[in-house]
Amino acid sequence: MNLPKITVVTPSFNQGNFIEETIDSILSQEYPNLEYIIIDGKSTDNTVEIIKKYEKHLAYWVSEKDKGQSEAINKGMRKSTGDILTWICSDDLLLENALPNAANHFLENPSVSLIHGKTKTFGEGYSDQITAGYNSDLSIDYFTHMCFPQPSSFFKRNIFEKQSYDVNNHQDLVDESLHYSMDYDLLLRIALNYEIMQVEDVFSAYRLHPESKTVSQQSKFEIEKDKVFLRLLYTLKSNEKAIKGINILKNLGIDSNEQVIYNIDEQIIQSIDIDKIVAMFLYRKIPVAFENKAYQHVIEYCEAIKDNYSNFYNSLNLDSMYQTSKYNSLSAMGKLGWKFKKLI
Repeated sequence: MNLPKITVVTPSFNQGNFIEETIDSILSQEYPNLEYIIIDGKSTDNTVEIIKKYEKHLAYWVSEKDKGQSEAINKGMRKSTGDILTWICSDDLLLENALPNAANHFLENPSVSLIHGKTKTFGEGYSDQITAGYNSDLSIDYFTHMCFPQPSSFFKRNIFEKQSYDVNNHQDLVDESLHYSMDYDLLLRIALNYEIMQVEDVFSAYRLHPESKTVSQQSKFEIEKDKVFLRLLYTLKSNEKAIKGINILKNLGIDSNEQVIYNIDEQIIQSIDIDKIVAMFLYRKIPVAFENKAYQHVIEYCEAIKDNYSNFYNSLNLDSMYQTSKYNSLSAMGKLGWKFKKLI
């Protein structure tokens, strides 16, 4: 069997404590048609020394200043020649047989352009867990957030060729203005145009540590996620349900002046439920706001769903969180009055 060429790109900066494990996890796959590329942002620790130990196994590597992870991913993808592409950050790992298993899924499912599986989260001070993201309804979740672990996803080359941004006469797979939701932005472009398949394989291990963006900069993900979701709604703005969603978000203070419009496959667009997508997007913001004790936002999001998508609101039983937030948002005197009313 002729196995497809797989390109793995590793963006890197000052991850000398972890990158050797990452490199070893990829090379130890012994996948016979591997193209491995490392793009380092001119690390000042021992990263380059480690990369040089493995350079005979690399198709390409460079260590030079860049603007961050998104630019590094783009630089690597532009060097790629693989049939199947992915990126693995320099603190994450591929698990045993990830590459041959991913290749076989594509061979068995030629119409699929993206596959995604599960990941194991791990790290000092964190318990190991297996996750595949949220799976309530993938036909909705693909449009509302990054609903699967990026290190456990692989996509065909046609996505890079057809869905990259054309910037200064070169292709950018991911938007370099995004530093936290570049993968969600890419997912939207894929979901609007191609067939996606979820599989049960645990392809990767995602490391949690104090310096990782997932741990240290979670609030910034929400800001970029809002921005990217609005790109979707503005792409669909010829549909009155999308216009309704835009206006709901504007009333909640979520707005954008961007002019980014995605390419779309009209057949896929006809099959998506825009009302449910907007409602689910707002719903996913509620636990984040609640955890951050932003109770006024919880109230506003709940009321927006209740007023505009009442069936969805009732199906998720949001009243408990809504009432708790209303209580917590009261002044001390207000809380006393609330308790008094309960007594009588």
